[in-house]
Amino acid sequence: MKRLLVLALISCGHPGTTPAPKHEPEKSVQINAPGANVDIEQSLVPGYVTVVDFWMESCGACHVVGGMLAVGVAKDPKVLIRKVDILDPFTAVASAYDIGALPHYRVYDKRGKMRYLLVGNDCTKASEIAKQLAAEP
Repeated sequence: MKRLLVLALISCGHPGTTPAPKHEPEKSVQINAPGANVDIEQSLVPGYVTVVDFWMESCGACHVVGGMLAVGVAKDPKVLIRKVDILDPFTAVASAYDIGALPHYRVYDKRGKMRYLLVGNDCTKASEIAKQLAAEP
């Protein structure tokens, strides 16, 4: 009686050929210390729509509208929120970005180009605008 020897080859791949798992950027991040100047462009991630939310602790509307934005884009993996705490209207960061009223959002497309500047009540449209930009090729 002959025995049949069966070898099973398992493909383990070669070192360096298995793609590393993608690290998704954090959805919402505070990118400055309160009132400190910041380079927004450094916080943009290629391939992601970014809503930059200028706010300050004493601004009630900032908290309400910011919450609406967070909920509105929570399930869209290609939309990020970057928060800039201006601390007060007289700080260097408020001056650098010409923040005259709050809430104040800047919406950047996947290529890092600012496409929308939203102030006050217009900020309530930010999640819809961001989702539309994320759907663009």
